Amino acid sequence: MRAVRRSGAVGVWLVAALLSGIAAVPGRAQVAPKPSENPFNDEMLKMTPQEQAAKLADHLGIWCIGTKPFFMGMTRQGPAKGYAYWNVTCAGGQAYMVQLPPDGHGSAIDCKALKEQGRGRECYKAF
Repeated sequence: MRAVRRSGAVGVWLVAALLSGIAAVPGRAQVAPKPSENPFNDEMLKMTPQEQAAKLADHLGIWCIGTKPFFMGMTRQGPAKGYAYWNVTCAGGQAYMVQLPPDGHGSAIDCKALKEQGRGRECYKAF
């Protein structure tokens, strides 16, 4: 798996945390996160889509003009509790999932790698 801006071990951890701490419930409405779980994400949710895309692109560590931001959801339990997951596409078409812990120091993984190794998880799908 290829992780962006971090080592391969972080990419593996990112997928493992995503799979272990998040439970999707089909047919259930998404609940807004509590303000105290992730203040950085709370600020992201208040931004315009253009501001969100730019902020997410900053976490990639590569040149990217961010487009199409998408909030996937937030981990509610386990060691990654309070971590927010977003997607962003770069102007060239490459898409990424960005993991944002409460301190705002995110890491990212290519959406193709997530789909191949994410055990059913895909970018641009809410959980």
